[in-house]
Amino acid sequence: MRKVSGAPLSSSRPTGQIPAIGGPDAFGDDDRGISFYSQAPDLEVSVREFEELTCDRLKVLHAFDRLCLGDQGGLMNIPELKGKMTPEIHNARLDLVASVPGKADEYSTQKAEFRRRDSISHMALRLAFCKTRDARQWFLNQEQRLFVLRFDCLSLSAQEAFMKNQGVPCKRFDQANWPGYPSLGDLQKTTYGAKIFTDPSKPPEYETVFYEMPFFEIHTALISTRKVVIHQGKAFVPSSALKLILAARFKEQLIIGLDNAFNSMPNVLADQRVGPFIRLLQDHGLQLLVAPKAGSEDVGEKLSLDNFEELLVRSFPPCMRRLVEAQRDQRKHLKHAGRLQLRPFLKDAGFGIDESTKWWRQEITKDPTVDVTSFEKNYTYDLEHAYGKKGHFQGSNCFGCPKIIGFPGETAGQVHGCPFKLEMPALKQHLHRWRVPENGVAEIEKLITNGKHYQLGCIEYFKSQHQGSEGDGVGNSPMEYFKTSSAYYTKKKEKESGKSQAATATMAPAVAASA
Repeated sequence: MRKVSGAPLSSSRPTGQIPAIGGPDAFGDDDRGISFYSQAPDLEVSVREFEELTCDRLKVLHAFDRLCLGDQGGLMNIPELKGKMTPEIHNARLDLVASVPGKADEYSTQKAEFRRRDSISHMALRLAFCKTRDARQWFLNQEQRLFVLRFDCLSLSAQEAFMKNQGVPCKRFDQANWPGYPSLGDLQKTTYGAKIFTDPSKPPEYETVFYEMPFFEIHTALISTRKVVIHQGKAFVPSSALKLILAARFKEQLIIGLDNAFNSMPNVLADQRVGPFIRLLQDHGLQLLVAPKAGSEDVGEKLSLDNFEELLVRSFPPCMRRLVEAQRDQRKHLKHAGRLQLRPFLKDAGFGIDESTKWWRQEITKDPTVDVTSFEKNYTYDLEHAYGKKGHFQGSNCFGCPKIIGFPGETAGQVHGCPFKLEMPALKQHLHRWRVPENGVAEIEKLITNGKHYQLGCIEYFKSQHQGSEGDGVGNSPMEYFKTSSAYYTKKKEKESGKSQAATATMAPAVAASA
């Protein structure tokens, strides 16, 4: 079996054995293998395992992205995803090593193997996602989320030990050792981040453990959101906020690591053993997120304000048509997730920024709670961001079908995601509204009920609206649906035009003969 060594994964200190720690839980203070990945492992790995570990980790990162749509709640809410992410992480063999009291030798072996898999997959994805700004930002976000989830699973003493090993200066606060400083009660009542709301009907509980750190070690966002208290140049941090401080350090280290990966990329891509695989990830690693960007010449018939109503009924994929119709029916502006889904589709389908602004202003201000002034204040930035005029200046592209299918479920007032994931009565209501024949509705119901084949259901819907088409290319992204539909009707018009011209040519000799 071929081995991979050298270029992609190099220079690391060996993994040491983990001694047992006394007490009821022999490994309660252990870091359980989490890392800043400051050094790559110096080891050999088969090409097959290299690819398998990398793909498995990529699935975990995509799962984080699906569950953290729009980054609502930020890193503080990542621990709430533990129940949903645990199966994903376990299937990828990236779960934290379980504590096994009394089995030091077995635990050391398990931890070393975990670190090996974890480091290989992380370093490989660094190479794959260091090429573009969008890829880097996505990778940074997901790896931060994975790190926070892991760090939050550690015991408090293990978190303290990890912070010390990473050179983060902090001391546990004890009022007896800090005369003249705020009391524990003062810190609890003045730190919003120290409140723990377990029951809405009861007063909040409070953090009992705080840490003292130099204020310049604290991110300004923690100060502005009152998650810490500043007193005489010291920051007093509740234990729940430690993960945010470590996540910021982790991100700083990872940014440097991505720069180094970019510099070494030519040598890696030249390696025939791993180069083709890394190129494949660079080209398609984000395809579950964003549909392949198409040039304007590939769009075919472009969306405009003049043809919007025609194309809405004729060529919009059901996920996008539902958003437009819901906003109009309810006379309520789409919530964040719905706008996030629809905005880049309209852009990629042909809307320029002026047309988008005009259309969104016209539609959103039908909501009695939104006037023109409110629209300009609250909605124009996101539009300019989508077109690369604000933010990271990269713009945004239409999401792919797997991403849209993975959107979180709708709550009250929300409309987003894939309509084929709706309860069957609600889906049938839409299908009947869109004039899908009964045999088409029955086929879609069969596909959804028997196997949750949402993309196949979309293809069946396409076939019902485009007689004679097999829907080739449909089911991967809304833009592919739009382009395939536009091409279908363009070809249909050309065919009808050709028949008309042929009929005219046939009539001409007959008229001449009669003359």
